[in-house]
Amino acid sequence: MNPMNWLFLKGLARSQAHWDRQPGVFMEHVPGARVYSLDLPGIGEAAERRAPWRVAEIADDLRERFLELRQSGEVDASAPWAILGISLGGMVAMEWLKSYPADFQRAVIITSSAGNLSPPWKRLLPSAGPNYLRAMFAKDVMETERRSLAITTNDLERRDELIADYIEIGKTCPMPLQTIKRQLIAATRWRAPAHLPIPTLFLGTEADHMVHSTCTRALATHFGMPLRMHETAGHEIPHDDPVWLAKQVAGWMGLDA
Repeated sequence: MNPMNWLFLKGLARSQAHWDRQPGVFMEHVPGARVYSLDLPGIGEAAERRAPWRVAEIADDLRERFLELRQSGEVDASAPWAILGISLGGMVAMEWLKSYPADFQRAVIITSSAGNLSPPWKRLLPSAGPNYLRAMFAKDVMETERRSLAITTNDLERRDELIADYIEIGKTCPMPLQTIKRQLIAATRWRAPAHLPIPTLFLGTEADHMVHSTCTRALATHFGMPLRMHETAGHEIPHDDPVWLAKQVAGWMGLDA
């Protein structure tokens, strides 16, 4: 099986440390996949970088570091690249493809949305608003994570485990409120381009309690790309069902998972 390098991009207020089980599961079920991650500017390993107000600027910042990664000797330089982004990371991925269509050969966009395709009350469900705001301004890290996970994951059995893991991540990877505000404004302003230059798979879920499921459907329809919907997972499909996600990608690519 020919190898393919994958660049994973997380969403709002999350770093690459928050991918949980997904990279390992992905490489197990998508033959030839090699997963790499970069943090959005202002978060995690890129905390010293200024968080932009626009998705296009986030993409440009990431691409600068992506090109360095490609030339670092840490990756197989002969292997093609694919990009996978969730939520805000998906918006960044689509903007990246618009500006630099030759960088990737495949794309996967998870539970994302666009301002020109879906109204604000679907891009952030009103029912999620109270927990979302309380999470942003909570003084206690445990309360922040409890509120956040209440609207992003549906796996109640793992929620306490994830809260504990995220508290540990937060000790070395803080999420500055100013960065979160800038990311939120960038996401709110973002508009989908007219088309995508490469094959792209859209993944959503019928049980998303943060972003309405029709947002993913609208993107897939707009671009004329394939769509797969989970029945029960939350917004963070990588947390709730990483095997399903990986198998959808493998099947779409015609690989034996």
